Amino acid sequence: MTDLGEAAPGDVAYRWSPWRFAIAMAVVGFAAAAAVSLLFSALAADLRFPPVSDWVLFVGVYTLFFAAFSVLFTRSRPPSLRFGGEGVELAAARRNAVWVPYRAVLSVQVRWMWPLSVLNVFVGLGDESQVELFDRGGRRPLRRQKGKRLRFSLPLAGLGASAATVRSELRSRHLAE
Repeated sequence: MTDLGEAAPGDVAYRWSPWRFAIAMAVVGFAAAAAVSLLFSALAADLRFPPVSDWVLFVGVYTLFFAAFSVLFTRSRPPSLRFGGEGVELAAARRNAVWVPYRAVLSVQVRWMWPLSVLNVFVGLGDESQVELFDRGGRRPLRRQKGKRLRFSLPLAGLGASAATVRSELRSRHLAE
């Protein structure tokens, strides 16, 4: 395994695309703003749709600022995904990276649809010592223990690959879901 960021021959790497990330965050921001707007009108016991001009202003401003600040904060430690000859490297946005050797992988899963798609890599507790962490100056990797398995997650929003592309690469590495 090479150091974080270096690609060896045969590696397939998907890097962060600021435009794809901004578009994904705009979709998420729009959905959140619309839901919050309707929730507040319901809590106020005013179950009708808010005035269109107020709603458009709130949703537009929220969507713009949510996307802009998401991109701004992600620029220092962008997400990446790399399939190497011996393992897969996951680096979620603003988090430290993790490298999981293929021999330690129990299963993989790509969940949800764009812009909320997530790659989950499951590792047995006994194989946790084979997993390497790379300090990028961020928070700990997205890791959750359930039973005798660890799950490492990587949101795919903003990467230069769709969920279908990642699934295809997983199949080519014999890590099908």
